[in-house]
Amino acid sequence: MNELPPAVRQLLHAEQRQAAIDLLSEYLATDQKEAERRIDQYLEDNPPVHLRGAAILRASRLNALIWLTLIALTALLVLIFSL
Repeated sequence: MNELPPAVRQLLHAEQRQAAIDLLSEYLATDQKEAERRIDQYLEDNPPVHLRGAAILRASRLNALIWLTLIALTALLVLIFSL
């Protein structure tokens, strides 16, 4: 099977399956069933990866900053209440 166009893959990664089917249907000039079959095949061959743990921190600087702030506040509270 041919690789999906980048715009279709972006929609799939954004969990917008129906929009991806519509776009692929227009791109290939085929019906919805064929586009859906190709997307299902792509998802079967390339299952979505859900980020966990440290990968989430790497994906977003804001998320990393929030976690760093929470860790620092926790350490500060431990120091304050241990006195």
